[in-house]
Amino acid sequence: MTEAQPLLAIRDLHKSFGDVQVLKGVTLSVKRQQVVGFIGASGSGKSTLLRCINMLETPSSGDIFLEGQPIGFRDAGTKRVPLSQRELSLQRRQMSMVFQQFNLWPHKTALENVIEGLIVAQSMPLARARERGVRLLEKVGLGEKLDAYPSRLSGGQQQRVGIARALALDPKILLLDEPTSALDPELVADVLEVIRSLAQEGLTMIIVTHEMSFAHQVCDHIVFLDKGVVCDSGPPDHIFGATAEPRTRAFVNRYLQQTK
Repeated sequence: MTEAQPLLAIRDLHKSFGDVQVLKGVTLSVKRQQVVGFIGASGSGKSTLLRCINMLETPSSGDIFLEGQPIGFRDAGTKRVPLSQRELSLQRRQMSMVFQQFNLWPHKTALENVIEGLIVAQSMPLARARERGVRLLEKVGLGEKLDAYPSRLSGGQQQRVGIARALALDPKILLLDEPTSALDPELVADVLEVIRSLAQEGLTMIIVTHEMSFAHQVCDHIVFLDKGVVCDSGPPDHIFGATAEPRTRAFVNRYLQQTK
């Protein structure tokens, strides 16, 4: 991979559920150390696109490449062969996902949630896994909550455990699906601050978000999806400025009015 090549490339991606077309030919790329925000109305295809990148949803057609390697499939002569679950699992480790609803194991402590993947998927020795888990929980501001179970954590704290768990596998790209949507307003700031610090460290991220102010401040590049297509994309000053497409300006202005 050369510096000129994108870390992630998506070409003409389509996804349908039955007769409903959700993604209609999405093409975009993400550079190394770039923070890309996906914005758009509910139902525009943002979360579906993110889940296709990680192959939690199988695209109907189109291609996704990570460092030039196809995701979810391999070429066998003239045929495209789906990867085995083991091969797909290896690819997913490079694209860790943070979900809206935390998805923590309720019977495991914060530390156990973070290190489970290291022990099970990577066969890392327990002492080494614990050391990494402690370091990551301290990184997200939860060094004092190592032994707390999810039921004893606030929503914001649970989401920060989820971020630490995603970071544990040392992914090449972090995928965040509306990471603050399930949180009470007073808990949002701490989670956004963790994401902001990761951006400052140069971690490549794709963030599906409705937090327009956050997207404006943190993202290097913003993609506006509308009805399954990329309606507009560019740096924040374009998306939030006078050069944006009319549909983009209408969407952004509507959200800004709601937050006043």
